[in-house]
Amino acid sequence: MEYFEKKITYLRGLCDGSGFDEASKEGKIFHGMLEIMDDMAFMLETFMDDEDMECLDESEDEDGEDQPIFFYSFICPNCGEELDVDQETMESVTEIQCPKCGNGIPIGTADADSLTF
Repeated sequence: MEYFEKKITYLRGLCDGSGFDEASKEGKIFHGMLEIMDDMAFMLETFMDDEDMECLDESEDEDGEDQPIFFYSFICPNCGEELDVDQETMESVTEIQCPKCGNGIPIGTADADSLTF
């Protein structure tokens, strides 16, 4: 739960430090959104397994700073399934297999002129 707690605590600090009183219109909105985030974090932590949590921990660099994880979305031209691919895969693989139909989808470092569909 530490991963989400840190993020939400940071946002709560920004909200409090910005002078948005909880009774103001803006304060009600921000604090309401923070309460929802708390609930969502609890639900995610409850249903995530250890492997999912390890993925979150790996996104922190040595300084404790969070490194953004970028995903690229592809649509399988054969069956229409949407696939998400991370930056590392984009840089190291030239084709992925659609998990639904098995169709090969060219991605990443492939030469754009040589792509065929």
